[in-house]
Amino acid sequence: MVVGLSVQDMAGIGQERALSLFLFLAGFFFFSSCAPTLEQYPRINQHLLAGDYDSAYRVVEQSKERYAERNAVLYYLDKGTVLHFAGRYKESNRSFSMAEAIMDELYTKSISKEAASFVISDNTVPYRGEDFEMAMVNLFSAMNYASLGSWEDAVVEARKVDAKLNLINSKYEEEKKNVYKEDGFIRFLMGVFYEGEGEINDAFISYRKSEEIYREDYVTNYGVAPPSILIENLLTSADGMDFYEETAQIKKQYPDVGFMPAETKRTMAEVFIIHYNGLGPEKMEEHFLVPMPDGYVMKIAYPKFVKRDYRISHGEVILRNPKTGTSYSFTTALMEDIASIAVVNLENRINRIKAKAVARATTKYLASAAASKAVGERHGALAGVLTKMTTNIASMATEQADVRHWRLLPAEIRVGRIIVPAGDYSGTIRFVRAGGAVIYSKEISPFSVKEGGKRFFTYRTLR
Repeated sequence: MVVGLSVQDMAGIGQERALSLFLFLAGFFFFSSCAPTLEQYPRINQHLLAGDYDSAYRVVEQSKERYAERNAVLYYLDKGTVLHFAGRYKESNRSFSMAEAIMDELYTKSISKEAASFVISDNTVPYRGEDFEMAMVNLFSAMNYASLGSWEDAVVEARKVDAKLNLINSKYEEEKKNVYKEDGFIRFLMGVFYEGEGEINDAFISYRKSEEIYREDYVTNYGVAPPSILIENLLTSADGMDFYEETAQIKKQYPDVGFMPAETKRTMAEVFIIHYNGLGPEKMEEHFLVPMPDGYVMKIAYPKFVKRDYRISHGEVILRNPKTGTSYSFTTALMEDIASIAVVNLENRINRIKAKAVARATTKYLASAAASKAVGERHGALAGVLTKMTTNIASMATEQADVRHWRLLPAEIRVGRIIVPAGDYSGTIRFVRAGGAVIYSKEISPFSVKEGGKRFFTYRTLR
């Protein structure tokens, strides 16, 4: 046995201290046997890269036991994500709904589970998701409903994002609130959804708020400026409400952005291309060691998001109307930098995580010192030294950063939008490098769009 002591030996340490040591080491062995596995992800990503979403879904389903109960949230998130990319929107929402229910329940997790994570490791408690992941669940659910043309349900999911971020930040002190406290992209989508319902005033309010978030938060924190299509829609909705002063103010602020008058837009249709690009950031472990005067070494471990490289810069779209022979071209623009949100949001609260890790390591050190002293007094100096070595090894092994995360998220969400006359269309989307070289292309299947209608198409690239 690694500990080097029998149960009878431990009885001599003192009942409470022996019990504490035993529970600590039992937790170590429990954690070691239940460490999360990542074997399925290379296969899932391989299928996603090939656009074989059915095979990717089967891998997730076949890997259900690998997720374990502690990672049930990740199972449903992965399942919902793959189904979303596959265009199976109703099934995707059922999975996201399961993930959301578990997340909400775990948000108010029990004191006993908190205590276990404090003493042993954050990995011993069920994963409830990063703050931004809790919001992204509803963003993807909203996109599912938008793709189904269910605007009312899409609005409900979009509102949840705002409500969740407000709730999460209300739990933190004023000076410790997260950087990611509002989502500009979901506000833009809310405007689009309200337009779909004919609620132009609500659309204007959502676009206005979205522009503010991009201008005040996204530019500073993530380097994402207000996208042109947002400003265009903001101006059109202001025009539709006869908000002349607001229209003039926005035009002065964004003089290079034109817009279609609301009366004209009502006779047209909108086509949206949602481009999920790149692999999301990877959560890795960082740690440092703190040697103590008695030879014990404390390990302080904490997570860090690291961005991953991808070659595709954007998408170039060409739509063709076969009846009129007219072609329309447009590109996708960055609207949600998920990778930067993940990195900045974690860095923003890393001091809280480090403080917890230091307190946990200190608790383990004090328990080790007490146990080795008791054993030394009872069984001699050598036994005390062996106990210290053993507990130090166990402490180092269990002090692992929680690097679990929603691995199938894209690095960014890009959006292309074109306003066209109602009719039948087909087209092509080319995915290109920053220099313009085409990496590969995909055909856009023939579709129809009605006057005043909106159509959403989603594409996933990992290269």
